Amino acid sequence: MASSSSTSPTQSPPKPESPYFSDFGITDSGGLYATNNPFQRSGPIDAVERIALANHDKLYMRVDMPGVPKENMHYSLDADNNVFFGGLAPKEWEHDDQEREYRGFIGLRCGCCRVKKLHGSISNGVLRMTMSKKKLKNMKNNNTCCTHGPHHVDTSIPQSDEDSAEDKPGRLRVEFHPFQTKGPKESYGAKEVKDGFYVWVDMPGVTKDKVSVGVENGHVLFSGEAGKESNHEESGRTYKGRFGPFDVKKIGDIKTDVKNGVLRMFIPKIGEE
Repeated sequence: MASSSSTSPTQSPPKPESPYFSDFGITDSGGLYATNNPFQRSGPIDAVERIALANHDKLYMRVDMPGVPKENMHYSLDADNNVFFGGLAPKEWEHDDQEREYRGFIGLRCGCCRVKKLHGSISNGVLRMTMSKKKLKNMKNNNTCCTHGPHHVDTSIPQSDEDSAEDKPGRLRVEFHPFQTKGPKESYGAKEVKDGFYVWVDMPGVTKDKVSVGVENGHVLFSGEAGKESNHEESGRTYKGRFGPFDVKKIGDIKTDVKNGVLRMFIPKIGEE
């Protein structure tokens, strides 16, 4: 005899005890558009992008460092021809759990070149670096040097099995930032605090005037657009998601802030009038 379900046909499905994130950027294949940020909808993916420029004599690298202000960013070239970079993202709101830190390096591994010039800048939580290289004197007549594409790039902090998000049934795979060494590894988060909910979402490259937050059908909708900042990038990026549901009669005006590529929101709870 077949066993009966514990839920009657007239019983409503269980509802989450608290609001949650939804409306992720899912592709037709069922995966995330950008595995490092589930709310990204378009543009270059991954927290790190490397591009070999004209004739491979220059390298361009983009590193997302959401939350890092310009004064907390650093990059340098050492005697061994390695480019070191890093940044510290401070706590901006009282509800931030802790600061975030990023550290890493890249190095040319062809054996025939050195970095000649290094230029870097950071804006809206994105570090961009351009490296010009030149052949070593004893390699100038070597016509096979650097003819097979861009250099390999080393990272100082490879992801371990413990750090990587695992594939689980019914759960989307999300990758953590390869250069983050401290702080929350997720690109978004929310928690219930006194008098409301605190929500934050990484949107590298987005400025305050390009963010939209509103309430629709009991959910807080958020979106952002990051423009193309470098000619070496194929395009800008867009983000979109939502958080809820809420009883709209029990929430007040949402306080928002966008700083160094991070959207922060406070959703206040109020009593019914």
